[in-house]
Amino acid sequence: MASFVTKLKKVFLISAASSLLLIVFILDVIRRSVEIEAGWIVFVRDILVLVAFGIFYLLIESLWRKNQNPAKKLGFALVLSMIVGVASSLLFFISQSGFDVKNYLLIPLGFDSIVWSNIYGVVLSITMLVVFLVIRDIIFSKRRKATSRYFIILLVLIVLTSLSTFLTRPMETSVIRSVLFGLTVVAMFFNSIRLSWIVYLTKREKIFSIVYGFLLFGIFLAFNIVTSSGESEVSKALLFYSPPLQSFVRTISLFASIYFGMTFVSTLFHLPTAEAFDRKSSEVSSFHNLSRLVTQVFDFNELVDTVTSMTLEVCEAKSTWLEIIQIPSKKHGVHNPGGGTNSQKQAATVSLKNISQEDSQTIMTSGGEFLRDLIINGRKPIVIDNVKEDLRTKNFVINKNRFNSMAIVPLLSHEIVIGILYATKEVEYGFDKDDIDVISSFADQAAIAIENSRLIEKSIERERLMREMLLAQDMQKRLLPQQLPKLKEIEIEALSTPAFEVGGDYYDFTQLDDDHLGILVGDVSGKGVSAAFYMAEMKGIFQSLSKIYREPRDFLIHAHKTLTGTIDKRSFISIIYAVVHLPTGKMKIARAGHCPMLFVSQGLGKYIKPMGLGLGMGSSDFFERTIAQEEVQLSAGDLVVFYTDGVIEAHPGNGDEYGYDRLLKVVQKSSNKSAVDVRDAIIVAVDNHMNHETPEDDLTIVAMRWNKV
Repeated sequence: MASFVTKLKKVFLISAASSLLLIVFILDVIRRSVEIEAGWIVFVRDILVLVAFGIFYLLIESLWRKNQNPAKKLGFALVLSMIVGVASSLLFFISQSGFDVKNYLLIPLGFDSIVWSNIYGVVLSITMLVVFLVIRDIIFSKRRKATSRYFIILLVLIVLTSLSTFLTRPMETSVIRSVLFGLTVVAMFFNSIRLSWIVYLTKREKIFSIVYGFLLFGIFLAFNIVTSSGESEVSKALLFYSPPLQSFVRTISLFASIYFGMTFVSTLFHLPTAEAFDRKSSEVSSFHNLSRLVTQVFDFNELVDTVTSMTLEVCEAKSTWLEIIQIPSKKHGVHNPGGGTNSQKQAATVSLKNISQEDSQTIMTSGGEFLRDLIINGRKPIVIDNVKEDLRTKNFVINKNRFNSMAIVPLLSHEIVIGILYATKEVEYGFDKDDIDVISSFADQAAIAIENSRLIEKSIERERLMREMLLAQDMQKRLLPQQLPKLKEIEIEALSTPAFEVGGDYYDFTQLDDDHLGILVGDVSGKGVSAAFYMAEMKGIFQSLSKIYREPRDFLIHAHKTLTGTIDKRSFISIIYAVVHLPTGKMKIARAGHCPMLFVSQGLGKYIKPMGLGLGMGSSDFFERTIAQEEVQLSAGDLVVFYTDGVIEAHPGNGDEYGYDRLLKVVQKSSNKSAVDVRDAIIVAVDNHMNHETPEDDLTIVAMRWNKV
């Protein structure tokens, strides 16, 4: 809908302006055909002309593109003025009746003069109107505080000068008009010397602007001469058509010739500095792009390719390449790159411009290692002014990619060289201080970007591992019993908390038959993923062997045999396994290196600790000889607590461990309470002892109360 309204508005403006100009032409024909002395007709005609061109201004302004580059605006003005200039020149060869002058008035000698005067008036006035808008946009392209004020003063003076023609006859001179015209010329110069936009043109645009300015100066100077000369047929035609428009065309052509002449001269003086400005602009643009890459680039290859491309472009180098120094790990005994040795094994070329991988490797292997070591040791840029004569590069083997000067700049991160940027030029002494400063700045930004890229990759990898660990944690939780045994004879509560995402603590229950319940609590040496792996393996062993070997001692002996050969020699599993005879309350216990069972009966507690090595320790024969089994009789209200060393070894910072005595006191104090209360009392006591710090070891508690009388 809005587009339709806009088109309708344009059609209306074109129709209105064309209708008014047609009326003006008809009035001119009538005045030529019939002698009419009424001055009001001439006045009305002039008003219609001004209104028509006011409408044309509104139409042109609605179609105007204001954001073009000044150099493109100059090119547009040149094309337009050349077309109009050539067309106007061709009209000189067409025979015209001309005009006669009587009492400072112009009288057409034929109808053809009326036609040509209307054509001249419309074409030249619209052309100058467009040129004026072009100059306005160029002036305002890099405006300052006073730019708008000076331009408005000029515009007002141009309008007043044009309207002052109403005070006199067409061929008559006027003091007021002369004074206004003089002030207008002064305002033209004020607006023409404000050419700050030229500074911001590229070298290529400055060259075009010089050519455009020179041609436009000549064209509009010719326009001004032709439209100002009283003997010129073009000037007479414009005066007959509309004295205000003739004054406007004359004034704008003079302003255009002054402005474009000043543009030509000023651009000519700025040309020697154009290359330096282009370089600074390129540097600013490159730094902007590089700073964007620091925060936005996730692709390492794109990052290093951008760094070498910018260096090649800004410094006008012949070739560039970037090496990344692989930082070795001290714990593996590999030399740190700050030391400067073994650099050949540490460097990897990640991006090249205008040089092949083979050529760069040939250069580096024929003496480049020495330069690399100097950079790694010194952490400062190196400039080779003459590759052939410099002692550091005299042994270089240079194949197709010949160069005579070279700059090498380190990429530093926390005072460690993480990369080296190389740039070459064909000329000797090709790199000055500005070049080194720019390359160093690129290197600094690139180092930040590369570190960011690495950190992002590490963060993504860490997040992936975290997701996998959370998945492993969830899977490990599923390995623990999802439901506790619900039996009328006993009340059982349990809790297992890993120190990390996953752990090596384990507890389980199995109903061996209607009369026997197996209870197992284990702890794999170490923590984390490896412990969790052995914990999962232990679950499978327990669920399979416990149904075959009912006695706790027999179960542990065969579990040891199963684990021997599969468990790492530096690891072991501590286990305590108890089998409860539900009808009688007899409990058989065997222990493989695990914490002793805490048994509380009638308010008195003691630790039950049969002999036994941890699973996976020693030979099968030795393990069988050392393993023992004990038996206790449970009575109503008796309390049994199984736990891992995460309980008794808990300590705050450098403080003392929680220990067996504290555990015994807490359980004895809670012996009359339910199993869940006993479990929670232990957890609270350990947490208070730890000063609420995060535990360093896995923690598991299984509390069982015997209820049968």
